[in-house]
Amino acid sequence: MAASSSSGRIPQGEVIMDFADGGQYIKHKLENAVLEVERRKITKEEGIKAQKAMEALDVKPNGAAGGADGVKSEDVDFIVAQLGCSKEEAVESLKAEKGDLVKALIKSVQPKPRARSVDGGAEIKK
Repeated sequence: MAASSSSGRIPQGEVIMDFADGGQYIKHKLENAVLEVERRKITKEEGIKAQKAMEALDVKPNGAAGGADGVKSEDVDFIVAQLGCSKEEAVESLKAEKGDLVKALIKSVQPKPRARSVDGGAEIKK
């Protein structure tokens, strides 16, 4: 059971002010509430700063949005890592698909057309 004072109330800390309706400002509760509000404000400000920093770090190649040819370096690195092809091949497939990563991946994994004949499919024109 909680300890009580001689007046029958549970001690709660230093009371700053009593109101006629029975409400009170208790010092430690008020301080804790103010500190919590400040913590939330600081956390929110840090979150906004971090978001701005992340946006600033999202550097586009050639200083343009998505590069002049619409190819993102992250997409090129992803294709190289997943397929084991060269960067040039990855860039070529992304350019052919106008920067669409999914279409470029699908195109890169499709088998290449084979030669139709021994001479490499060359036809003799008359």
